[in-house]
Amino acid sequence: MKVEQLSWNAAKGWSVEKDAGLKESANFVLCFGGIDEVHKPDRFAELKSKYPNAHIVCGSTAGEIIDDRVQDESITATAIFYEKTKLEFIEINVADYEDSYQCGKAIQDQLLKDDLSHILVISDGSMVNGDKLVAGINKNLPKNIVVTGGLAADAGRFTKTYVGLDKAPESGKIVAIGHYGNSLTIGHGSKGGWDEFGPIRTVTKSKGNVLYELDGQNALSLYKKYLGDKAAELPGSALLFPLSLYQDDGSQLVRTILSIDEEEGSMTFAGDLPENAEVRLMMANFDRLIDGAANAAEDSMEGLTDANPSFVLMISCIGRKIVLDQRIEEEVESVKEIFGDDVIYTGFYSNGEISPVMSSVACSLHNQTMTITTYSEN
Repeated sequence: MKVEQLSWNAAKGWSVEKDAGLKESANFVLCFGGIDEVHKPDRFAELKSKYPNAHIVCGSTAGEIIDDRVQDESITATAIFYEKTKLEFIEINVADYEDSYQCGKAIQDQLLKDDLSHILVISDGSMVNGDKLVAGINKNLPKNIVVTGGLAADAGRFTKTYVGLDKAPESGKIVAIGHYGNSLTIGHGSKGGWDEFGPIRTVTKSKGNVLYELDGQNALSLYKKYLGDKAAELPGSALLFPLSLYQDDGSQLVRTILSIDEEEGSMTFAGDLPENAEVRLMMANFDRLIDGAANAAEDSMEGLTDANPSFVLMISCIGRKIVLDQRIEEEVESVKEIFGDDVIYTGFYSNGEISPVMSSVACSLHNQTMTITTYSEN
């Protein structure tokens, strides 16, 4: 497995970050870029001219990760040559399916074969229900197959995101990449780092990702009570106070509020909140968020025979970027401290992260977490 990187910005154009001589041999290019640049046909044409034989997957972001840096309105391109691992690429048009669950089911139907070992998903982040997408992918999926990825973003506008395969990315698309064979070693980790506070409450009325009542009380009114002065800044301030969702197996997922409806007294989250589920309010803890990123990196090393993978993919939530603000590069630096300087790092800030919880191989939708996938070939 060989990996190299390029980056682009408006001032300098394309620059080489690491050269491994992969122009003709690269079979996969993973590209992340700012919402106003990555969908331009010229950018894709330039990248295709550099890697004419590679499949190119692009997604829009709320910030681009390259090495230990976090950039905005740039483009990062990581070119990979898998020497032993077979790849299959598919693109799903969301409009062709009844719902996000059926999109996920279609991904599994098209990619599932006897030697499938990993699915990487880069999904539209504004038209897709991430929970239902993940549920469709998981349906009858063998437990040994690791699924990771993320939902594209649009710099916090929450209006339109772009994803594409072998063309300039477009709205309403999902790309999935199947990895086949036994030569690939995948590590994965996902951690938050938020502090929980207040009592555990029960969801007594919800519909999908819309929450109406907690403990029989209006959810928005109760939420505002805990936010105090910050309630006047909703929905933006909600990124500072996500909910912890308790799973039946004892694990927890973090759920971010996307919008509120004052008339209905409801809150819409970036993932489902089932009725009778238990939840608890969380608040930002800067040091613990940064430590959470490092812990995700440590978790991704569990079971790996090679402590130094060739390639590390980081997908972190836009909420973390907003909360950490000027300290945002510290969470990326904390990951690099785990794996060292001889590894290629890329990633993006997303509208949602897809990764297994550590107690299960089945993938889940996460919010407000740093998720890490490591790649190496034996």
